[in-house]
Order: sequence, then structure tokens, then C-alpha cells
Amino acid sequence: MADQNQNSQPSITLVYCRQSLAEGEEPFEGKRTGQGFTARLVLLPCSSKMQAAYLLRILEQGQEAVQVVACPEKACQHLVGSTRAEKRLAYAQDLLEQVGVGGQRLGLERGLGFTIDKIMELAGQRAAAVAELGPNPMKGVSSQ
Repeated sequence: MADQNQNSQPSITLVYCRQSLAEGEEPFEGKRTGQGFTARLVLLPCSSKMQAAYLLRILEQGQEAVQVVACPEKACQHLVGSTRAEKRLAYAQDLLEQVGVGGQRLGLERGLGFTIDKIMELAGQRAAAVAELGPNPMKGVSSQ
């Protein structure tokens, strides 16, 4: 059986906080194709809604990586939302390192004024960062 990943593009899930978008930028949810990767964009009201278990589940479902885009610590409308997101992501990264999957499969970027194009650039950067890790070994291990 041929290696299925040779001809397919890495798939990245990008979860972003509404607060991180530029003023007037229309939120986008759904799939987009970037240069050498595909991305699934998911809008959250606050990055703190992202739990470690959700991050791991996304990888389990076959995504190569997850990029979280959060607002800066001092600009969070929920005061500590982006800090919570950072701690949850760090916890999930540690778990991935412990089992040898690679914590680089998860990334966090903070900022304000992002456009959807800039968010897609971040997804491309995450795809490049995980390229050396090879295919996601968690893909399809779900018991469901």
C-alpha cells in the first residue's frame, strides 16, 4: 500500500479568538487551502474555551497540527482567557512530548489585528514546523 501522505497536503486546524481579528475583518469558519497545506478555521468567542482534551482530540481525528490564535494577555476581554489557553496548550504539548508524538504539533500565537490571510500564514508556519515530524501517529486511534 502506497504512503497516503506523499500525495496529500498536511491538514491544520486553526482555532482563533474573535478578539484577535482586525477591526472590520469578517470572521471565517470552514476549510481553506494554503500553499502546501489545508486549514480548517474555527472561531471561538475566547481562546480560553479551548481545552487540552479538545486539542488532543483534533489530532486524534487526523489533523497534523493545531494552531491557536489568542489575543494578548492584557487585551483579553475575559481578563485571563488567553493565559488559560496558553496553560492548557502547554499541558497538552507536554503530554504529546511524553508519548513521543511531538509537542510542536500544537502552537500558540498571540496578537491583535489579524486578518484571515495572516491567520492562514500562521497555519502555514505550523504546517512547516511539523513537516519534519512526519505523519501524525495519533490519526485514527480513536475508539469511537
